[in-house]
Amino acid sequence: MGHETHHSEARKSLGIFASPLQHADHSHKDSASSDEENQKSTNTDANHVPFNNTDCDLHDSPSFHRHAEATTAELFYDLFFVANLTTFTAMLDINSSKTLTAYIGFFSLLWLTWYQTSLYDVRFSSDSLFERIAKGLHFGVMVGFAVIGPQWKPGEEIYDYKIYRAFGFILMVSRLTLFCQYGVTLFYSRVYKKTIVPLAIIMASTLIAAILYGALTAVFPHTKEVLNTETGLLEGVYQKSNAYIAWYVIGIIETILTVSISCIWRLISFKGTHMVQRMSLLTLIILGEGIIVICKAISKIVKLEYLWSAAVIGQIIAAILIIYFLYMLYFDRLQEEHFGTIKQQLWSFVHFPLHTGIVLVLQGVSHLIIWRQAIEALNDVNSRWMDVQTNLNNHVYENGTVYAQAFYDVSKYNVFDYVPKGMDVGHALEVASEAATNMAEGYDNLIASSTNTTAESQLVDGINTLIASTADVLFTSLGIEAPKMDKGGEEKKLDFDTTFNQYGKVFNLVVEYVFVTAGLSLLFITICGFLSLPKSGRRMSEYIRLGANAAFSVGLCLITLLRYNDTSLSNFMMSAWMIPLICIVYFLCVLGNHLRLPGKKTH
Repeated sequence: MGHETHHSEARKSLGIFASPLQHADHSHKDSASSDEENQKSTNTDANHVPFNNTDCDLHDSPSFHRHAEATTAELFYDLFFVANLTTFTAMLDINSSKTLTAYIGFFSLLWLTWYQTSLYDVRFSSDSLFERIAKGLHFGVMVGFAVIGPQWKPGEEIYDYKIYRAFGFILMVSRLTLFCQYGVTLFYSRVYKKTIVPLAIIMASTLIAAILYGALTAVFPHTKEVLNTETGLLEGVYQKSNAYIAWYVIGIIETILTVSISCIWRLISFKGTHMVQRMSLLTLIILGEGIIVICKAISKIVKLEYLWSAAVIGQIIAAILIIYFLYMLYFDRLQEEHFGTIKQQLWSFVHFPLHTGIVLVLQGVSHLIIWRQAIEALNDVNSRWMDVQTNLNNHVYENGTVYAQAFYDVSKYNVFDYVPKGMDVGHALEVASEAATNMAEGYDNLIASSTNTTAESQLVDGINTLIASTADVLFTSLGIEAPKMDKGGEEKKLDFDTTFNQYGKVFNLVVEYVFVTAGLSLLFITICGFLSLPKSGRRMSEYIRLGANAAFSVGLCLITLLRYNDTSLSNFMMSAWMIPLICIVYFLCVLGNHLRLPGKKTH
């Protein structure tokens, strides 16, 4: 039916504007014949009085054109969303609290912009020259997100804010486009008095948002230069601005206002629209993005093909199952039919924190897979180093040079030789080679004089530097970067404890946000399931299942309390049970949702 309608509309000439009303495009002849048929059908009732009672209400209640499924234009718009998300995820490595908040902020602006556009499309979209131009502008806005992505560093000191000012204008264009689209809708439905106020309020809020987005561009600092008295040259001054926070506030407020208006004025609600399908399709896209990041993590591991352990394989299987269980937890409770005007609108907006949580939990799971691989690799390399030390104690090596070469070969043949193509390890090899030389000299001098503390220090420093360089190359080859640290004017020598702690802090953060977002994702899926419960499903058993899911979600969040016990957190991170734990909890929730106790059969 949907395809037939699409083809019939495609054969019609494209007008400059098109009415969103269902029967606005009918000809006078069609309308007359339709009225005649309606009159004939209604006249079959002996007590029928033409145009009686509800006639005024019907004439003041517009019937907007509804789509049974997402249009190709909407699906095409979704492609821009997923392209932006995939590109930004690949560019931004979450390795600190700053990058985590930056990721959440970018995703929030992207999602809210998509949502605002979709709120219009599912209710009032029609096919016309104007609508296609508007859709083209929305595509351009999505391209604008791709432009800002590589330079998205909110809260950091930067030299030039011109890209942020440009992005403010891009957001302004997005809202002005929506303002014009709502204006056309108001024009065509102006004869229906009940639609004037809500549409006018939405237009006003959209226009105010556009003005604020545009006005905020002046708040960002302009380029500032100062004279360097030593060089006599002008140098740029790095400045910090928090004006971007207003973007989040405006986006959330305007979205809440738009949803609230549709809750109060039911004429422009989501009832009869394909909003459920739009949100479920976006959920599939989000899950698909999770599959992409996990597959990328697997591809990074494959490059280090010398080591495939059962623990790493188990992590990968558990990660895939997490995506599958999230899919089942969400779609098993998805209700296609209308389940209440207000509930449906709350249900759609709950997808904002839900999608944010799913994106982060799957992003974090991909990092935990890499962490497990790094730990397995370090354990393997460490065992080989221990073999070298055992041989040293057994006097296998003739001198320090042979000993240092054996130690160095462990790093070279198990780590350095497996780095991805294009990765420059020249400097790391130089550091490792120099460390091996210091090991050889220190060992020989220590053998010559066991009381030579300088030689002992040289040997220990050489071993420490070689191990640190190996660990650094291993993590870097897996695509993990530690936050840059201030060097205080001079470069500090490599130290294994310092290096490992830097990467350990990264994964401490990963563990925290993974379990928080894993719990919140489960909680918001549970809330969506509660809001969409049909009348036939409002039984005590269903409420118990939903309550159990909520309890499990809280339990996952509470795992982060391990951060207050360093020993417990360290043991947990060194184990292979982080990803499987999430997988097991999700599996229990899926099992609980489908488990039926034996009882009386219902007919």
